[in-house]
Amino acid sequence: MADIPLSEQLFGFVDDLERTLDCDPAGPFDCDNIILCGVGGSAVSGDFAADCCFTRSVKPIRLVKIPDIPSWAGPRTLAVVSSYSGNTAETLEMYRQARDRGCLIVAVTSGGRLGELAEENGDRVMVLPKSMQPRHAIGYMIGYTLAIIRAAGGPDLSDEIRAFLPSLRAYRDANVLPEGCEARRLAASLEGKVPVVCSDASMRSVAFRWKTQINENSKFVAFCDSLPSFGSGSLEAWKGTSRSNYALVALIGCDDPMCDSASALEATVSELESAGAPVTAVRLGGSSTLENMFRAIILGDYVSMHMAHARGIDPAEVRPVMQMKAKLSGRWNARPQRRPASVLSNSSTNPDERFSAVSASLDSE
Repeated sequence: MADIPLSEQLFGFVDDLERTLDCDPAGPFDCDNIILCGVGGSAVSGDFAADCCFTRSVKPIRLVKIPDIPSWAGPRTLAVVSSYSGNTAETLEMYRQARDRGCLIVAVTSGGRLGELAEENGDRVMVLPKSMQPRHAIGYMIGYTLAIIRAAGGPDLSDEIRAFLPSLRAYRDANVLPEGCEARRLAASLEGKVPVVCSDASMRSVAFRWKTQINENSKFVAFCDSLPSFGSGSLEAWKGTSRSNYALVALIGCDDPMCDSASALEATVSELESAGAPVTAVRLGGSSTLENMFRAIILGDYVSMHMAHARGIDPAEVRPVMQMKAKLSGRWNARPQRRPASVLSNSSTNPDERFSAVSASLDSE
């Protein structure tokens, strides 16, 4: 099967998301907590899904982006293991550890070794379409992850998302080609600068998505930050140093003036503007914070594409990434297997009750 053109993959984000809204991950999954395992583009979808559910889920949801799963993960943990290719060495290590701990497992993949192992072991597999760039399969991966969380007793966001799909399509169409569209204006303003994308707390994962898309599609160095850290230490740096080489983009995810995070970011932007810092506030205009999160993905993806096209760069080319993956694959394949953590007990599978036992490495995600 021929690769799907990148422009079609980008344009199809909303349609891909819609296709997953009614999917059945063959639940329910009886669990006490959920870990979302993945690296790179596959981790971004888990990060985003966790942010969507943060204020709504009664079950703890933890993103794991390193090859060691939490010490508290065990038989009452649902592990969602995501790798587009199915051959990511770090993710295969997470899968192995989840199996060793007796976790419930759902694999999200287009195939590869992860798909083979999951099928051999009788684990549920959510199959992704082939011939896509992993980072642009995000519509499917977000939708599948949210469906799995729903089947595990987490929040059901499908009706809310379905209600604003027409608005998302209109927003996408407005940022694809028109010369004066917001995505093109933002892309032009970032030319020759180092983009720094900041956000309120609700948009943390989206700010990271912008960074990685600018890195991979546009081949630009970019950074990201979020409240509350951005409103303290980072603010001092922006006010006190030379800023001519940087362009600050502030994603405001909540348009309600009574929203604490929105008002805090607005105040931070105002402070920066008064200090002469180069800041662009992006107000996404959706009907809710959740819609604005999806709008921000669309906008950031098109900003990165317009930046690439303006420089005559092929956004699909990621040879350095593939070379590094090949090197790391050999490293992880040679890694000694680790025994399950000794802190697991039969008395509790609640991560809050055993927080002190979580390995220090998790704090460096």
